[in-house]
Amino acid sequence: MTDVKVRAAGGTRCGSCAEALCLTAQVPLPRSTRTRTVGLCPRCDAGRPETQGLLAYFAEHPQVRPEDLHRVSELVGRWLEALTERAERDSSLAADVEAWWAGRTG
Repeated sequence: MTDVKVRAAGGTRCGSCAEALCLTAQVPLPRSTRTRTVGLCPRCDAGRPETQGLLAYFAEHPQVRPEDLHRVSELVGRWLEALTERAERDSSLAADVEAWWAGRTG
């Protein structure tokens, strides 16, 4: 994955539940030059296996400690990988729906 920008959320709130986000990531959309911003929400993402370690870290530490950079980097990588897989599935579904609409007659 290239051109991903991960930032501390800085008081940004989740669009779904209004909980304070831990992180935001600006990720490229598959097969597009556009990006989308996603947040790491302690409430909405708590049930996802790929975010549990990262959320546990931020529950204990409000900021990334220098000695934990490698560990947190790996946890962020798992989160971003899952985001990419989800975006590719969503993009594939959208393409399937578009093809179905294009193939309809009458």
